[in-house]
Amino acid sequence: MKRLALIILALALSGCAYKQRPVYNVQDPLPFSAQSLPLERIEALIIAGAEKRAWRVRREALGHLVAIQRNAKQSAEVDIQFDRQQLRITYRNSTGMLANEGLIHSHYNLWVRNLEADIRARLSAGY
Repeated sequence: MKRLALIILALALSGCAYKQRPVYNVQDPLPFSAQSLPLERIEALIIAGAEKRAWRVRREALGHLVAIQRNAKQSAEVDIQFDRQQLRITYRNSTGMLANEGLIHSHYNLWVRNLEADIRARLSAGY
């Protein structure tokens, strides 16, 4: 019985460590098909991609958006910066994500990877 309790404790502790990963930031070239679009169109496509998974987006300036994702226990805020050549998505703030010294809950990275994929799909398609 003691051995089973120790195994459960070890699994529980390793599960906590498993949830933290290095913060995932995006710095990628824009898809070639989007590089000739006006910045306002690129911005609209980025917003449409973000809204696909319920990110709330606000404009800071042309080429700079802030996107926020929330669920019952966690929230994440990212900066989305772009021009005709490059897209950058970087960590800004979070709650309930265990952010500490460049590490964060794995859900954050999943959210950002999905955000990146949705934005990239919109930019590649141009609609």
